[in-house]
Amino acid sequence: MGCNRNCGLLMGTIIGAVLAILGGILIPVGNNLIEDSVKKEAVIENGTTAYENWVIPGSPIYRQFWFFDVQNPEEVMKNGSFNLLFFACKEPR
Repeated sequence: MGCNRNCGLLMGTIIGAVLAILGGILIPVGNNLIEDSVKKEAVIENGTTAYENWVIPGSPIYRQFWFFDVQNPEEVMKNGSFNLLFFACKEPR
């Protein structure tokens, strides 16, 4: 007891139309819900989680700076050797 070709095409069309209508309705609704919750939770004011994480971050903050100043371009082109200056600092808060 199966469905013939016309029945399958009809059911596929109906299911596709229902999913397209649901997507057209639920995508804007979902976007509005997400936007509202982000606007409410991401405000940095006293008493919010975002404020607490901003005042006292949970992990240390590292900054790295890479400086390249090639003083020997001929040797770099020949051998691929170069001088590299690396600087990193931990910024406690």
